[in-house]
Amino acid sequence: MKPVITIYCHEVSARLRYITSWMAEQFFGTSCELITAIDSNRHYSALINYSTVTIEQAHVQIKPNGLLNETSIREIDMDMHEWNGMPIFFRDEYEDWPFDIFSAAFYLLSRYEEYLPYTPDLYQRFPEKQSLAFRVQFLNRPLIDEWMMAFRNMLESKTSCRWTAPEFRFLPTYDIDMAYSLKAKGLQRQWGGSLKNLIQGDFKTLYQRWQVNFMGQKDPFDCFDELDQWHEQYSLAPIYFLLLGKNGPLDKNCLPNHPLMKQLIERLQTNYAIGIHPSYGSHENEVQRQHEMRLLKTHRSRQHYIRFRFPETYRQLIASGIKEDYSMGYGSINGFRASTAQPFSWFDVAKNQQEALTIFPFCFMECNSRFEQHQSVTETEKELQHYLQVSQKVGGHLITIWHNFSLGSDDTWAGWRSLYLRFLANVR
Repeated sequence: MKPVITIYCHEVSARLRYITSWMAEQFFGTSCELITAIDSNRHYSALINYSTVTIEQAHVQIKPNGLLNETSIREIDMDMHEWNGMPIFFRDEYEDWPFDIFSAAFYLLSRYEEYLPYTPDLYQRFPEKQSLAFRVQFLNRPLIDEWMMAFRNMLESKTSCRWTAPEFRFLPTYDIDMAYSLKAKGLQRQWGGSLKNLIQGDFKTLYQRWQVNFMGQKDPFDCFDELDQWHEQYSLAPIYFLLLGKNGPLDKNCLPNHPLMKQLIERLQTNYAIGIHPSYGSHENEVQRQHEMRLLKTHRSRQHYIRFRFPETYRQLIASGIKEDYSMGYGSINGFRASTAQPFSWFDVAKNQQEALTIFPFCFMECNSRFEQHQSVTETEKELQHYLQVSQKVGGHLITIWHNFSLGSDDTWAGWRSLYLRFLANVR
């Protein structure tokens, strides 16, 4: 049985309970108790004094910033510092520990800054350039996890306690935005595509369209057999997220009632964990969103184009029966949006309460590397290796996003499939 962490505080708030419970569970493998009175006859295995008063029995003292006792949302001026090679804020005056790690972790984990007014990007999302992590240049680091590792080491040095460190896990995930390139499109879309090829003089694609639909050639986006082989070879348990919305400017998947799409959905449901990939068009369309949710029996989701807004989107997902969401990352740059590689429960800052929705953050998506960061295959491979190394170092969950179209035989993605295979061989 792991020793319990005891935290003395003046007031037990919802925010403090949330962040300390997550800290204890994820980084110490134990539980945490909050107390407002000290029992002089009791032996505390690990006692943290989270207050401004002096407590002789305490192993470490942290001065509260005050954020965790508030219930409102306000602009906060950040006074950034560096300590042991790590950016810190909410600095305090005590020698034991140089900053309010609980408030700082809550600020980043809850995405506090995304509840404040901001100018959305082209896709109506929170822009990464407005985040503290981007501005201070720690977006590529699971900074909270680094803090927690240092904190655990410090606490172990001051006590006789030893706690369980988190273990690294790799979770491959796939967004099926366009299951097939040239088939399963319906007669109207096939004729439209053929006409477009003719007008543009793209006879190569026109010939390939004929070969795929009438001569049995494999669709260039169809890599599902190969994915099955890779998952078996490397003992992987992936999650597939399926876009099932109606067609629109940014939603172009095969319709879910097409026989080939039905077969694919059944195949993936039978062999793997699956999730809904709510369409871009469903974000502000309640009827469309509920229709898509009913098409797939799942408790997992990831937003198409990573389009979500606090707190509305997560509240809608909870109301629809979603228990796990995998959207926590940016659709414009790779990195740790919530500054952690660990899953966590969502805290609705507006309601000031923890909710029954578990967030699984991703840090890498191949489309970000290619289209947003304009990287080559070689540069992306180096970037992916970085996220593997930092996730392994903190015992985090490395969650990657790939699309079937980048792993198939489409010429425009030459080299990316080989990159992924090298990575799978290395991640073990």
